[in-house]
Amino acid sequence: MELEGGLQRKVLNPPPEALVDLLNRQIEAANRRDLEGVMATYSLEFRHRDGLDREGVERAIQTLWDHHPDLIYSAQIESWRQVGPDIVAEVSGRMQGSQASVRGNFQVEASTLVRNRYRPDPSNPEQLLLVEQEVLREESTLTSGSAPPTVTLSLPQVVKPGATYSLQAIVAEPLTRSLLLGAVTEQPINPAGYLEGTSFPLEPLQAGGIFRQADAPQEPGAEWISVMLVNQTGITLESRRLTISNRLLDNL
Repeated sequence: MELEGGLQRKVLNPPPEALVDLLNRQIEAANRRDLEGVMATYSLEFRHRDGLDREGVERAIQTLWDHHPDLIYSAQIESWRQVGPDIVAEVSGRMQGSQASVRGNFQVEASTLVRNRYRPDPSNPEQLLLVEQEVLREESTLTSGSAPPTVTLSLPQVVKPGATYSLQAIVAEPLTRSLLLGAVTEQPINPAGYLEGTSFPLEPLQAGGIFRQADAPQEPGAEWISVMLVNQTGITLESRRLTISNRLLDNL
């Protein structure tokens, strides 16, 4: 069922109205670029598992909007449970819009699955505040040009520290149609990374895509793996979050 502000309820067990109200207010504020309204849903003690505090989130959102001025947000509650006075919910989100850059104008589609912890607002117990967030899955696709490469990216969501994993970015179009350039970057996900750009050292490809074995970092954490593929008619940039953890995905 579609709710006001682009929020959907998917779970069979109806979520608390306080949770629905908070997410609606958050989405509505984001879609009208009301940063103060978005941040009003965050606790002053908010912490993100990537190392961001409330001020860091605010800077990251402003930077995102500066580069993507017309993003449209939607969200869906996947599950929720009561943990003492708190509510822990998994929420999937989508963003769509465009981005202007030195490489041209890109169409942007992104999706996330986050696990959020909400707590009653001490000054207004009828309302909730977001106190903690952990990203479980995250991916984005940027395309530009009249006919950007059609790419299928295969990458695990979670690997153990130090483990070897495979990356495959397969281009559907025949290689004989045009010159194909490509590059892969790995960027640790940390507070500084949310505000940094990424450069891509493109190289000619002899096969219809990128096929690579890589070793995960030795320490738990997360990386943003990005693959850029360029032909004569467009650019495709596929990015995925890779979680490095000893925990299984179901327990993340």
